[in-house]
Amino acid sequence: MKIKKVFYPLVIFLIMPGFHSTIEAQDFIWEAGFHGFFDNREYGNDFEKAQTMFGARMHASLGISIYEKFCISAGLDALYEYGSSIDQGKIFPILSFQYREDPVVFLLGSFQRMQLIDMPYVLQTDTIHYYRPNIEGIFFEFRKHWGFHNIWLDWTSRQTNLNREVFVIGGTCMLKKSTFYYKHDFIMTHYANSKEALPADHIRDNGGFYTRIGVYNRNKDFLDSLSFSSGYTMSYDRLRSIYGFDFRSGSLSELYFQYRGFGMKSILYIGEGQVQMDGDALYSAKFYNRYDFFWKIFRKDLIEGKIEFSLHIIENVVDVSQMLTLYVNLNGCKKIRSGN
Repeated sequence: MKIKKVFYPLVIFLIMPGFHSTIEAQDFIWEAGFHGFFDNREYGNDFEKAQTMFGARMHASLGISIYEKFCISAGLDALYEYGSSIDQGKIFPILSFQYREDPVVFLLGSFQRMQLIDMPYVLQTDTIHYYRPNIEGIFFEFRKHWGFHNIWLDWTSRQTNLNREVFVIGGTCMLKKSTFYYKHDFIMTHYANSKEALPADHIRDNGGFYTRIGVYNRNKDFLDSLSFSSGYTMSYDRLRSIYGFDFRSGSLSELYFQYRGFGMKSILYIGEGQVQMDGDALYSAKFYNRYDFFWKIFRKDLIEGKIEFSLHIIENVVDVSQMLTLYVNLNGCKKIRSGN
């Protein structure tokens, strides 16, 4: 009932003839997508629990494009995990303002994380796409032929008498020349207190950084894609009034190749156990070696499906996981002329 009270007036507002008459060169736009996932993690290590995540989510939004550069849109993103009940599902609002004109992209509001942000797992675990699909804040990117840089703010919890104020700031930079590239990612999470903080509550600062250099090759006569990188990663953690900054660092290397839908990605981390709260907990180990073997069963413009088998070597333990993912994205924004 609450959804209807919000969504129906919004649709009426968007289609009001009087509203269109005040704006020139506008278009109706719409976006829709589906994300299905089966993620089975057969873990027996001391850093992450075994679990199976199985479900699907859909999102849909309507909006208006103005002068081809600006866009306002609204919609919903819904998650349903199989085996649960409908009232246990999660529904997230989509309410965004967008400005797009080369070389700048700017978004403000609540908008889809997918296709905008691709953080390495050492800084932000992949399950965020299951349970926190939207950025609620700001995204800015500058992109040219030689590379790009983006920065974003995700406001994940508003301060109340009981709830902490929590926000995340992150960004990615990539510079490329010929077959060489440089890339770095960073993330910072701030956990403030609630309005009625208890004596046992303390402000927490947590974050990390990952920088690397690499080479890539997209020679279709050999492999569809091949890349290798090696670099340095660092994380920090501080619980005010309890302990100061705790810094952890190590080396991280990655190898990736793909040929006709088949491929493998390997990572090797050696160093101090990371203390990155949003990152994959397996990087809390001092040695972590991972191999992802995958097959892209669908490779269409609008549909992508992938089967993946992963081998995890965590210090003295060998674990496995299996994953099936399916993405359907109906071409991002698809314009429908308004008749003007």
